[in-house]
Amino acid sequence: MKPNSTPVNWLRTFEVAARNLSLTAAAAELHVTPAAVSQQVRHLEHRLGETLFIRHARGLRLTSAGEALLPACRDSFARLDGAVRELFGERHRERLVVRVSLGFVSRWLLDRLASFADACPQTPMRLVVTVWGADLLDPGVDVDIRIAPGPAAGMESHQLTQDEIFPVCSPALAKAPPRLRQPADLRSRRLLSAIGFAQGWRQWFAAAGVEYQESPPPLECDSMRLSLELAAQGHGVALARTSYVADFLRSRQLRILFGVRIPAADNVYLTVASGLPPLSPAARFRDWILTKSKETPFRPGGVPRTKKR
Repeated sequence: MKPNSTPVNWLRTFEVAARNLSLTAAAAELHVTPAAVSQQVRHLEHRLGETLFIRHARGLRLTSAGEALLPACRDSFARLDGAVRELFGERHRERLVVRVSLGFVSRWLLDRLASFADACPQTPMRLVVTVWGADLLDPGVDVDIRIAPGPAAGMESHQLTQDEIFPVCSPALAKAPPRLRQPADLRSRRLLSAIGFAQGWRQWFAAAGVEYQESPPPLECDSMRLSLELAAQGHGVALARTSYVADFLRSRQLRILFGVRIPAADNVYLTVASGLPPLSPAARFRDWILTKSKETPFRPGGVPRTKKR
């Protein structure tokens, strides 16, 4: 950034807030939180040395400095938007970007995406994958599907799963000596774990009434999918979640061990900006996936239960 330049995103945030005279409405339009809008406006006020808004309980009111700045911002962004439309048309406005956690019901989601494409043939779509959590709904993302402990503050969130957590391994490993007949027998096997979740082997062993030992320590993976792949290849016992492991169980690459399951403290949420126009691509995708999840819900009962030995 040049020494005397003002960040364009501050000016854009000011223009949207001034047009709506509401931090909440501006946040919804910009796909950020009201706190982020307020912070960028304050940065701009500090840079200019002027107060741009008078804040009160019912919303915002422009100061004389704000009224003077608004027409310049409005005209500049209108001309910029016009130039983009002239060069690239309206396609950039309609692209739907969906970000999803790596491994989350990959077969379930991918097998059904074609039906959304059929229902909305005019909406270009980009599916991106994340391993680690990033900022919710940054400017390049319309829909976020991720593991979270609860709904995102200031956003529209829908819980897609109510997972249970249980150990799984390959059928060959389950039959190999020494046999795995009770939870305590797992302490003699290589345990596979996925980092980034609220619960792990310690919590599962506690539910099974077995003292947890970290010797040898579990083999940690940075995604649930990777730990399940390793388990399917016979390299250890993984701690699985209902919505992540269903395709491995259907294909019989993995089998469930014992009858001990614990409810997940964090689950998969679909998050979009609040106040979406009903016909916007993100709203249509939200409605589609909620309908599909009701048709084939991610319930613990959706994974077959094993008989207790």
